[in-house]
Amino acid sequence: MKNEEITDSYYKKAVEELSEATLMDKDVWYSHILNLPEHLQVTYTVIIFNQQVFNGGFHQYFFNSYGQFAYLTIDNLRLINAFKAADLLERATNLVNADQISLNEFRRKVFDRDFPKIVDFDDELFDALSALDDEYYALDENLEQLLVDYLSNY
Repeated sequence: MKNEEITDSYYKKAVEELSEATLMDKDVWYSHILNLPEHLQVTYTVIIFNQQVFNGGFHQYFFNSYGQFAYLTIDNLRLINAFKAADLLERATNLVNADQISLNEFRRKVFDRDFPKIVDFDDELFDALSALDDEYYALDENLEQLLVDYLSNY
């Protein structure tokens, strides 16, 4: 099986019970992902993160509410040995959460699009996140391969 087929099959399992109603409630959505078996949670958070950043950058990741999983994703990236990607996401998250609000409040603000600097495309934050995008695109870490290597234990 090719790497993409492997990651796709695990991703499909991770999202098979996600409904539109689930995605509309941040707590139900977060709880669903948090309570997936570890390998499916890792697959979901890593793939969503990578797709969002490659599609529109770190700004898009936070703007589209997936950033509510940022802290969990940092841990999951480290779990699969994607330390450089984890570092970049941590730096991006620290920029967005510069006031170091609690995890629950951070999740709420991301989900509700209540971060004015994200929603209003604050120039300073947007530029800082764009610089991290450039670093991410230049990474010499193969996220898909690291995820496949991790999933080989399942």
